[in-house]
Amino acid sequence: MKTLLPGLLFLFLTAGVVAHGQASRLPDLGDASGGLLTPSEELELGRSLLREIRRVMPLVDDPEIAFYIDAIGSRLASHAPEASGTFHFLALEDSQVNAFAMPGGIVGIHTGLIGAARDEAELAAVIAHEIAHVTQRHIARMYARGRDINFATGLAILAGILAASIDPELGQAAITGGLAFGMQNQLDYTRSNEAEADRVGIQILVSTGFDPHAMADFFERMQELTRGAQDAVPEYLRTHPVTLGRISDARGRAAQMSGDFTRDDTDLFPWMQARARALGEPRRSIAAYEAARDPGPVQRYEAAVAHLELDQIDAARDLLKRIPARAAPSLTLALAEVSVLRHQDRFDAALSLLGDLEEIYPEHPLIRRVRAMTHHEAGDHMDAVRIADELLRRQATPDPTLLRLKADAADAAGRIAISREAMAEYFFHRGQYSEAIRQFEDALAASDATTRDVERIEHKRDTARQVAEDAEG
Repeated sequence: MKTLLPGLLFLFLTAGVVAHGQASRLPDLGDASGGLLTPSEELELGRSLLREIRRVMPLVDDPEIAFYIDAIGSRLASHAPEASGTFHFLALEDSQVNAFAMPGGIVGIHTGLIGAARDEAELAAVIAHEIAHVTQRHIARMYARGRDINFATGLAILAGILAASIDPELGQAAITGGLAFGMQNQLDYTRSNEAEADRVGIQILVSTGFDPHAMADFFERMQELTRGAQDAVPEYLRTHPVTLGRISDARGRAAQMSGDFTRDDTDLFPWMQARARALGEPRRSIAAYEAARDPGPVQRYEAAVAHLELDQIDAARDLLKRIPARAAPSLTLALAEVSVLRHQDRFDAALSLLGDLEEIYPEHPLIRRVRAMTHHEAGDHMDAVRIADELLRRQATPDPTLLRLKADAADAAGRIAISREAMAEYFFHRGQYSEAIRQFEDALAASDATTRDVERIEHKRDTARQVAEDAEG
């Protein structure tokens, strides 16, 4: 992760330059007496930051983990008071125990935090807390504490907050440089935000059916990880300070709640936790399995995923066969079998199994995505493009990995205009505007571009040019 710091620092520095160059064109977000981002300004800023996150952060590219985090987050957000607009729940490939929230409904969860949680309710508690930061507009309120803050300066400040999720010292320098108010005042403000996010987060947990005690349980878990390891304090505690009073408050609020609550709503948590471990450190997962005296179904699954990650197909297949069908979520086990078939180039069998799954789970986005990937691998490239298009139409903000799949499949099918257009959108939604414009130009020059294609692509290119000009100041 340290290799990402120069990119984040660049984002911080260049955003400051943008602020200087754009001061006359961007909206004035107010002064210390009453400045506050409007919802539309916050949404616009969130979109800009989402592209930057996708450009510089190591997002998890595994569709199952990404879908799991998004599914839990979306369910929690649907029960959040004062929630409006679209949320984006992102899983980051990072062993640090941390999470963050950004304006525009952006919530990031590190895989290290997935590994540290003891059950789905604890994971949900963290996500609910971050959702509350968004719905209570804590970052937007921060603008009211600075003077002469404009839209692009805010991007610099938020880049600092994002950097803090990786390196607290770098993030603090960026935030302090952007806002220029005292360290103690900022600390007090953070404590106030954390208390409110705890309160609202517990309400979200209760409304969703999760055990409200999970929030205090997770805080205690963080404190356990620090005992006897003062030099290894989880980053979550650096960016979300936990005190005994805060734990007590969370426990007291939870005790006042009544109802039937669950610690595991989907039965997926231990399996996705194991999957994250296996994909992050496959050899370590295999070694742990081999050292276990009596490994259970989850540990066998973890080792199987690890073997697949290392292209050790036979070992993965044998482990999966030893997992009783009733011991694992049916979709998780079936998708693992599909992965084995794909690694064996048995694409017809994989597509047949996916077809069976779609009869059980109609229009399931995860199954559809895996089906598109399998069609592309099988040489059915335009089928992959068609499915990718169906999925993209349902998304509020296009997923770059899905756009890249569409681009690669269309290119393999010889559909150059479609391929270059999709690749341009891929780069655009990753904040790489110059390359996006170049790909749009290639799409317009493609011999198979129709008149309708040209009109659509020209509009997208012009939008990309405007965004690039605003970013460059």
